[in-house]
Amino acid sequence: HYVVETQQDAVQAIQLLSDAAKGRANFFVLDAITHSPSAAPAPNDNLMSALDVITVDEKYKALCTMLLQQVFILKHDNEKELDEKLPALGQVILQKNGRYSKHHLGLSGGSVGLFEGKRIGRAKNLEVLSQEIKTLNQEIAKLEDKITAETARLDVLRGNSQKELIDELRFQLNRLNNELITVKTKQEQYQAFINNSQARKKDIQEKIESIESDLRIAEPQLQELRQEKEQSIAELSTLQDQFHEIAEILNEKSTAYNQENIAYHQQLNKVSNITKDLEFRETQKDDHELRLERNSAELVEVQEALRTTIPFEDEEDRDLIAMYEQKIALEDGLKELEDNYYADKQKINNLEDALTQQRRSKEQSDFLISEIKDKKTGLQIDLNALKERLSVEFNIELKDLIDREDAPEITEDQATLATKCSKLKKQLDEFGTINLMAKEAFDEMNERYDFINKEKADLIEAKGSLMATIKEIDDTAQVQYMFTFDAVRNNFVKVFRSLFNEEDSCDLVLTDPSNPLDSDIDIIARPKGKRPLSINQLSGGEKTLTSTALLFSLYLSKPAPFCIFDEVDAPLDDTNIDKFNNIIRDFSKNSQFIVVSHNKKTIASTDIIYGVTMVEQGVSRVVAVDLREVA
Repeated sequence: HYVVETQQDAVQAIQLLSDAAKGRANFFVLDAITHSPSAAPAPNDNLMSALDVITVDEKYKALCTMLLQQVFILKHDNEKELDEKLPALGQVILQKNGRYSKHHLGLSGGSVGLFEGKRIGRAKNLEVLSQEIKTLNQEIAKLEDKITAETARLDVLRGNSQKELIDELRFQLNRLNNELITVKTKQEQYQAFINNSQARKKDIQEKIESIESDLRIAEPQLQELRQEKEQSIAELSTLQDQFHEIAEILNEKSTAYNQENIAYHQQLNKVSNITKDLEFRETQKDDHELRLERNSAELVEVQEALRTTIPFEDEEDRDLIAMYEQKIALEDGLKELEDNYYADKQKINNLEDALTQQRRSKEQSDFLISEIKDKKTGLQIDLNALKERLSVEFNIELKDLIDREDAPEITEDQATLATKCSKLKKQLDEFGTINLMAKEAFDEMNERYDFINKEKADLIEAKGSLMATIKEIDDTAQVQYMFTFDAVRNNFVKVFRSLFNEEDSCDLVLTDPSNPLDSDIDIIARPKGKRPLSINQLSGGEKTLTSTALLFSLYLSKPAPFCIFDEVDAPLDDTNIDKFNNIIRDFSKNSQFIVVSHNKKTIASTDIIYGVTMVEQGVSRVVAVDLREVA
């Protein structure tokens, strides 16, 4: 839309657009506005008039009032506002981010595009930014003059000994330099923003012209493709019916063949089992006959041996009794000798133990004597060292100190006194020499301490501001995330039930609802008749369909122009492949799908097939078949 002064200006602009074939445009004529209407009051406290949030020149004020007198903006973004009743006739209610709008006939809304809501008032914003840049340049010039004056003043005062004044001026100079750098940075940011805005405006205009040209060329082709599509769908339906009839006949024949084949193999197994049983029984018969012959021969031999040994039985019994009596006499003598041996051995052990005890006592006595001699030597050395120390350091003789009658009484032990002495020596060493500049150093450190405290206060204030900004960003991100999550969750339930059955249950659940941004998401899928504890217990085909449902739920929340599937239908059976192909066919109205597959049903359901074939050894070629042309 454009604003012109008179109707003649609009007529001339329309003729120029028509002659140059540059598209269409709408024009508002300012002379056609005879009076300035008043803005309507807001229906409730949650609404504010759109005229209150815009800035417009005086000559366009009547036009804006006429266009926006019944337009209101929500002050607070509340999701329940969508469920409220529609506004009165002529009124329009807008969400402040442009996500949806309401009028007396219905609602409109959805996601906001990259460039939507940014075209109106762009020229005005550029003018405002230009004015701000001029103002900032003037401020920079003033600050530079001020810096020059302060620098000259600093040079004058540098020769004086006013240290505090010099430090204060140096601090102010640093602050002014920081402000200058900040202003220059803002100037560069504003200039970069202006350049980006101009380049983006030019790109948008070129894209609009290109899209309009492509649209005019594509409309006739679209009509032809729609007619071809309807014909192809009719033929495909006929072929599918024929295919289903043939498939049913094939299934019946295959079932009958499988049953006969099973019965045949069962009979073969029975015959084989009977044959093996007969061979086993014949083998057992031969073994029993051999054992019977062997046992008969052994019986004859035993009977012959019994007849031979009976006459010698009485003589052997008498010899055996004499031998037993001799054995008992020998065992008694051996026992008596063993008792004597063990008694003598016990006496020897007792004597050896007494000797060992005497040796241990001697060794302990020698060790104690040696230890006492060492202590005596150490005490003699300490005594000599003490005498020498008293004589050198304190000019006192040990003999005189012992003979004194007014010697102080020492209540602490030697270890405590040694510890205190070492501690005092260490303190004296750490004190070192006297620092004559300690006062000046303390003043300097105190000044530095005050400066650091001031900087710390500034950092704490900046931290508070930064944490507030982070909280605002987190809150906004959480609201947007939950809105998208609810949309994906509802889409997942719809797509999942379209791929399975309406009675099946599924859901997306946050493991930590109190912290959704860092929470994991559990995917729950329970087909009818199953109660899996997790999605890992599903079959391969069920996992594939669940993944497909999740993918399309994300796709519905933010559709993409292209979608690529790489052998997604591999684990699916024929029934599920038909469901998969049908849902892709439904979504292909808005997006283009590229499917890599080896399944004949999937290949047959596509519009264009790209096959890779090898014409000769080591040389492959891509062959394209457009099924729409074939149909």
